[in-house]
Amino acid sequence: MPTAIRDMLVATTLVAVICLAGCGQNGTVYGVSESNAFWASTTDDPVGGIAAASVSVITLKAGPPEGLPFVVWSDLAYEAAGRGEGSVRGASYEGHHRAKDGRRVDFHAKTTDGKTGRITIAGVDYDLSNGSLFLISTCQEPPTVAQIRFDLSGLQRADAAKGLAESNPRVRDFFEKNRRVNTNGLETGDPLKSD
Repeated sequence: MPTAIRDMLVATTLVAVICLAGCGQNGTVYGVSESNAFWASTTDDPVGGIAAASVSVITLKAGPPEGLPFVVWSDLAYEAAGRGEGSVRGASYEGHHRAKDGRRVDFHAKTTDGKTGRITIAGVDYDLSNGSLFLISTCQEPPTVAQIRFDLSGLQRADAAKGLAESNPRVRDFFEKNRRVNTNGLETGDPLKSD
């Protein structure tokens, strides 16, 4: 067999073995998808988290194409932002929600396999396998966080959360229960105003 043909067969076989071992497998995806939204109502008595909120819908992709989705939803209604990255070593995301008065909640999440992962919100660690929806009330210090098992299929984009805020009793109950109370013991609905 001529040397050029033998070298071509060896190179072709080597490329095939590398691809079979995992390089370029169908369905392998690395990266981060994100959608952020925030809104504030002009009602007289808005409930923070419902009428005034920030929502981040994130999917960490490190292998499986469906990735590891989660949602961070807070009563801070001025800014929702962050950045993520992914590679063969995993995917991560660092984000924050901020109010006009300067209050802020930071969070960061990481996965190495695209199936399991952890998120840290306001300095507290959570295992993403225990729930993918994180509701955050900043009416007290430290913030109150509820981790909920939730079907995220209807919440692929953050702007879809606005309708869900009104219609889902679990979301509504959490934010209504955690409304800001002023020094006189009276409820105030607007987390953007100082007491």
